[in-house]
Parts: sequence; structure tokens; C-alpha cells
Amino acid sequence: MRRLALPIALLAGAYLDSILFARLNIGGIRPDALLAVIVSAGVLLGSVRGSLLGLGAGLFMDVLFGPCVGLSAIAYLLAGAAGGLFYQKFYADNVIVPAAVAAASALLKEHIMMLAVRLSGGTFSYPELLGAYVLPCMLLSVALTMPVHVLLKRALARQVRTEHRAGRA
Repeated sequence: MRRLALPIALLAGAYLDSILFARLNIGGIRPDALLAVIVSAGVLLGSVRGSLLGLGAGLFMDVLFGPCVGLSAIAYLLAGAAGGLFYQKFYADNVIVPAAVAAASALLKEHIMMLAVRLSGGTFSYPELLGAYVLPCMLLSVALTMPVHVLLKRALARQVRTEHRAGRA
């Protein structure tokens, strides 16, 4: 069951993002559950695994639901790598670390999307979009990251402990 925890979390995040939160949102504002899973996995498992999970999950979401293949993959890859910067640090056990990484990653992801819209000829008011959509989505993603990190940490506890001991030896 422990080996299935991460794939189940990734599938649950993809489900929440693509189906549940797509229908249950207020004014288009919704958290990014997949980002929460990837950041938490990066903090718990390291940059390489976090980046690979982010790349794979981002490509999966782009192929199935995205307007352009690769945009979410880049954002999620960077989110996994950013989470991995705190791998095996003494303060990474606190939920504040993954929440802060999720905040920065959500901002980066939305800015990547805004850049893609701008480069494809779209127009929007940056301050209006930032205040009405980007910051509320970021705050919801941060709020979701905290319980996701606690659950993933508990589910991956044995794997993380084994790797931590192997790293010290």
C-alpha cells in the first residue's frame, strides 16, 4: 500500500483539478491540487524525484486538458525541483516550508500561463488579473498544500526514513 501512496495522490490531484474543482469554483478561482502533491513530494523525496513527478504529471495534464503541451509540465517540473531544495533539511518537516514553496510555485505557474497568453496575442490587465485570480488561487493552493503534505508525509514515512538513513551512512 505504501508504494501506491504517491500514484494515488497524483491521480487524486489530477481528478480534483480537472473534474471537481473545475465544477466547484467561485469566479474561476480554484486551488491547484496537483501542485500541492508535487511540491510535497519534492520536499519529502528530493529534487530529482520531485522534478520527474512534476514533468510527468504536467505532461499528463497538458495532453489531456491543456491548450498547449508543455506549459504545465515546465511549471510542475520547477515546482518539484523547488520543493526538493528543502529535502532532508531539519525545518522541512514543518508545513510552512511546502506551503511557501507552493505559493512561489503557484505564482510562477500563473505567470508562465500569462506569458503564454500574451505571446499568443491575448490581452489582459495584469494588475486586475493578479488581484482577482492569481493571488486568490495561490492562497487556496497554499491552504490545500498543508493537509496534503501532512498526509503524504504520513503515507511515505517509511520510505523517507529509509532514504534518510541511507543518506547518512
